[in-house]
Amino acid sequence: MNKKLSLRAKSIFFIQLSNLLFAGTAVFISLLSGKFDGYFSSFSRFLVGALFGFAQLAVLRRPFKIVRFKPWLGRGIFGALGMVLYYLSISLGSAGRASLFNNSFPLFVALIAIFLFRDRVRLSTLGGLLLSFVGVALVLWDGVKSSALADIVGLASGIIAAASYHFNKQASQTEDPIVIYLGVCFAGMIATAFSLPQLVRLDALSALLLILAGLGAYFAQLAITVGLRDIDTTEGSVHTFMKIPLTVLASWLLLSEKLSPRFIFGSTILLCGLFLDKLIPQRRMNVSK
Repeated sequence: MNKKLSLRAKSIFFIQLSNLLFAGTAVFISLLSGKFDGYFSSFSRFLVGALFGFAQLAVLRRPFKIVRFKPWLGRGIFGALGMVLYYLSISLGSAGRASLFNNSFPLFVALIAIFLFRDRVRLSTLGGLLLSFVGVALVLWDGVKSSALADIVGLASGIIAAASYHFNKQASQTEDPIVIYLGVCFAGMIATAFSLPQLVRLDALSALLLILAGLGAYFAQLAITVGLRDIDTTEGSVHTFMKIPLTVLASWLLLSEKLSPRFIFGSTILLCGLFLDKLIPQRRMNVSK
């Protein structure tokens, strides 16, 4: 295996590892949704991440050093906002639906790359985007009674996550993965500090679940940052989409969440749309002027 293929295989491994960890985190947050709102769950996650991050830097004797401030700050702000909205969507609705909408972000990664960065695009990519939007629409109106606010917040988290993804890709080229995530933790704790009065509801079990959620999210973020370093942006975002079926399956098995046929069909259509670009080789067309 040549070096390029080896780096790609390593990237895919770390991205898939992050998918498993994110799915587990979503289940923990769902278990806590009856006790805390998404803001406090988010604050706890960021606090655990910050403490563990600084501890890991100390053990590894690595400095807290920022090489390029703009991508680090962009990743921090947009990453924190996307994560808070995702946790809010889980607390307002269900882990399965929230994860689907949050992880529709490859759609918006591609749109940002096309219209903002003027990336070259294939016809199959455009077809995949259209198919993916059809899948999102089917899930939004799947006939099952759900919180419209939870769906809107979940979809918003996906849009914000797309912007964060681009910043993360840039930051991963020069920054330590731990330092990158610490930026997210700083921004997130500042944004959700108002939820601290909910500490009075804390007990031993909920504290354990919050710690597990924080650690799961911490290692998931490190894994995805390492995974994005040596793989194409669009391809990397498509691989992250596998956390949706993993989260939906875990929610169905562990949380007894109900899945309608239209939800399953819409999720399948969305998956097909996101993978279409990789399945059909075509000549590229340039949308730049």
